[in-house]
Amino acid sequence: MSQADLPPLTLDLDGVIVRPPLGRNVAISRRLDLPPLPTTIRYVDTGTRWRHTYWLLRSGLEIARYSGRRPLPGVREALAELAERRRLLVLSGRRWVVRPLVWRWLARHGLAEYVAEVHLNDAHLPSAQFKLHMAQRLGVAEHVDDDGATAYYLARHGITVYLCDWPRNRGLPYPPGVRPVRDLGEVASRLDAEASGAPG
Repeated sequence: MSQADLPPLTLDLDGVIVRPPLGRNVAISRRLDLPPLPTTIRYVDTGTRWRHTYWLLRSGLEIARYSGRRPLPGVREALAELAERRRLLVLSGRRWVVRPLVWRWLARHGLAEYVAEVHLNDAHLPSAQFKLHMAQRLGVAEHVDDDGATAYYLARHGITVYLCDWPRNRGLPYPPGVRPVRDLGEVASRLDAEASGAPG
């Protein structure tokens, strides 16, 4: 089966592929009351010179924020395994202006060959809502994330979420669609177990 024929699997960046600053993932949300998606999605407008300049400046801040980060341990091996089972799409709440930087970062660390597409937030939506919106647009049924609130939100809308085990994710009342994993390296074995009907 070719890559194009494999089912899609979306992957968050921070805390899943990218190592958090100082190895501590403190930005995880535990908020479980996110509202439904709005009926109409508004996208970022870059039509005027002022708006275009604003987003270029935002891009500069993103460069400073992420340029020195490295992949989490074992990520390259995990992506290689997953790419045999799924078509891998990066889906992140980072702003759309850093898409070229994300591709360069993936290439620099030997990860780009495993990723088919990169989707970053070009809508006026918080990260969790953007991920749900894009998953629905792309026909994605499986996602890997590091954020408990995002996992809860997506699973409540029918998406299976493999949630990386960071301390702030523990103890929330997750729906059955949330599957805790130690890290990205465990996702391939969970996919195999579920395909064979074995316990997770």
